[in-house]
Amino acid sequence: MGEKKPYEHLWVLKIDEPIKGLTWWWYWWIFFIKDPENPKRTKQLMILWSTKYTDFIKVMDKEWSSKGPPHYDGSKLVFNGMTASWWYNGIEMIDPQVLEESDFTVEAKGDCGKLVPHFDDRDYTFSGCPDEYRVNIKDDKYDMEFILTPWNDYLSKHRFNENQYSKKYSYNILKIYGMKLHGQIDGEKIEGSAYFQRVTVNAPATPWYWGVVHCEDGSYIDYFQPFIGPQMFRTTPKPVSWLDWGDIRLNRSIHFYHREEDREYRWRTKETRIKHKIKDDLPTFVVEGKNKSGRFYLRWRAYSRAYWRFEQRPKWGMKSILYYNEYPAEVEDFLFEGSDGTR
Repeated sequence: MGEKKPYEHLWVLKIDEPIKGLTWWWYWWIFFIKDPENPKRTKQLMILWSTKYTDFIKVMDKEWSSKGPPHYDGSKLVFNGMTASWWYNGIEMIDPQVLEESDFTVEAKGDCGKLVPHFDDRDYTFSGCPDEYRVNIKDDKYDMEFILTPWNDYLSKHRFNENQYSKKYSYNILKIYGMKLHGQIDGEKIEGSAYFQRVTVNAPATPWYWGVVHCEDGSYIDYFQPFIGPQMFRTTPKPVSWLDWGDIRLNRSIHFYHREEDREYRWRTKETRIKHKIKDDLPTFVVEGKNKSGRFYLRWRAYSRAYWRFEQRPKWGMKSILYYNEYPAEVEDFLFEGSDGTR
């Protein structure tokens, strides 16, 4: 094993060799909050802290330009960026819930650290250590505290991956598949689970489909399908477009961790089928896999939608607009059958 790179640490970003107009950094959590009024569905909240090395970007209706890429001031990492969140409260989607520009500092000490967006009158801080992370959303409308603690050794491991596409283009990602969640919203106690990513993208991005499922017993599911096709040229938020055809998948994968066995199952591109349809402006996805280890089937249906609209300066006379859609969803059907026909 080679020596670890500094940015394999959660609180350290890769900041060398950024590409103007392209390099993007972000930390984000998604919280799945149990809803006693509707046990089949969770309340959900996504929060993002981000910056991009660009002269201009429009996020929803807010224009923003970088003051430069992240850099170190002594031991502190400093940058200018945005805090953004959406909140599905069990009844309606509040999108965006937070969308604010500020200066940031990130400090690390051992495995612990703190990311602080600097405001005089609000608190959107992310802090802590692997045995307990904390996220606050405290302003004139919300009083939210989220406390994240380990779930099981598999889910709460901090996983780092890096891919160097070329001398110029690369990305790296740090994931936590699952943490236990508790805390409070406006004084009311909550519990549930959480998923985390810290990402640096130093390359052009293609569209993708991705989903994650937390199971009550500590099992875990995710799938991923990046693709190219006419949808890359969509410039409106409409759920259905005449450009919805001709997707060419770059790869496909399904990942299932079965807690009872403490075992991972994976299905790769040729073993996997992922499809979806839109009804009432919301998707239902069917995800299937079959190989020598077993058969997998998942169907989930979205019950709400949030999206982020990112607009950059036109390129080659064409609009440069990205819509990042997110869908709280419930699992309607699930099957895993081992190769021996059991489970």
